[in-house]
Amino acid sequence: MIADVPERNVGDVTMIWDPGELAKVPSNTAVVLASPMTQAMSDYQLDVWCRTVGQRRVSALLLLGYPAEDVPRTAQRMAARYGFVLACLPLGADESAVLRDLARAVDGGAGEALSRAVRLARLLAEAGKSAESADFDPSRLCELAQEATGIVFVARRPRAGEIGAPVLADGVEVGHVSAVLPGGSGDALAEVGVRLTVEAAMRLIAVRDRADELPVRTRGQVLREILVASGQHLNELVPRARALGLAIDDWHLVLAVETTGRQQSELERVTFAEIVGGAALRSVGRSAGGSGEGSGTGWHLAFAEGTPLLVRTWRRDPGVRAAHQIRTTATAIRAELAERFPDWQVRCGAGSVHEGVEGLRTSWAESRAALLSDMPGHGSVPDPVVLFDDLGLHRMLVEWFATGAARTAVRDILAPLDAQGPAKAATMVRTLRVYLDNQGSISSTATALNLHRNAITYRLKQITALLETDLSDPDHRLAVHLACRAWQYRAEE
Repeated sequence: MIADVPERNVGDVTMIWDPGELAKVPSNTAVVLASPMTQAMSDYQLDVWCRTVGQRRVSALLLLGYPAEDVPRTAQRMAARYGFVLACLPLGADESAVLRDLARAVDGGAGEALSRAVRLARLLAEAGKSAESADFDPSRLCELAQEATGIVFVARRPRAGEIGAPVLADGVEVGHVSAVLPGGSGDALAEVGVRLTVEAAMRLIAVRDRADELPVRTRGQVLREILVASGQHLNELVPRARALGLAIDDWHLVLAVETTGRQQSELERVTFAEIVGGAALRSVGRSAGGSGEGSGTGWHLAFAEGTPLLVRTWRRDPGVRAAHQIRTTATAIRAELAERFPDWQVRCGAGSVHEGVEGLRTSWAESRAALLSDMPGHGSVPDPVVLFDDLGLHRMLVEWFATGAARTAVRDILAPLDAQGPAKAATMVRTLRVYLDNQGSISSTATALNLHRNAITYRLKQITALLETDLSDPDHRLAVHLACRAWQYRAEE
């Protein structure tokens, strides 16, 4: 060996008779210059060829039949700079024997690498069988990978010159595995080791999630039934919830997760809701310190009306601090879901904290009202995270609309518009509401709805004729305005 450089991996061996072939040599190759090239080679040509193979990231340049003492220092320095082995083979050496011996050495290295990869796969498979889900530790998997391959693996993001890959749970990064290679050199075994270790980590995560899934589903089913049940059935469900460890008598808050996107069949909608709900619950575990606190408190997942619901339960009234906690958690959930499902709009609506079974049901109604509070037509983009406590007038409307008398009044006032069909009724109610929101200004209404003034005037004539009401009368105007504002909540009856 002429140049003192680190050892390099060799993936192939080739002999070159034509200088033009040097620019086509693959990386990690041992290149043998045939004797016809070396015998006619000048110092300048060797320097050029050293630079060429260095840029190609070859592993070694072997000069067949060239005296070692004649290799210029410039070529030696270039080999050291590019990190390849520069060596001379004696004159008269059998070229075919040289290639055969080199190929045998390369094949032997590949066989050893394959043997190590197989051993790693077996160790990781055994670890997956024996590991408890609660004991999942990516660092332990990295130790097994190092034991099998002799390469250092670490549970972190790759640094410059390292090989790494992310560990995913439901499409979300939850960790990394990286191979630390000396000198930043590439290594096929290291890449295989990283992939095998990452796949083992994701299998263990899946095992852990499945172990948690059954009790989560059972509790979620009971919570859903409690939300929609009434009368005697509700009374029967409460003891069942307590038997499952749900702290049903404590303090609750419901966080609803709404997704809107492409049209789906009923089966697709239910399946997608379950995927979103599971991802949201795992996001809570990462952002809010775990999905449970013991004794039935913490976070629980349920589904109602095709919407994933995250139910937060406390032993005692959390007070004003709950709003900040829920806003932070909901923001983190929404950001993670938006990243995972970029083609869908994701919003979170949170109810207030209430006590007991009826408090749970009230918080659920409030979370739905929070999601309905976007008030389209005002020109603003709906907030991605809405807390019922922040709704102001909308909160008063929801509480007012919760009474039977209010629901009857809204239904009676807007019945003539409802008779025109759902789509036309929605357009009419929206137009009337924006008109009243803008104190009866035709121009402001036209601007808000992006329509011509004449179109607004025509619609309003139709609407007032159907309603048979006088909007110049303050009492009539207030009643119609409240009915229009509360109309959107009617779909949630």
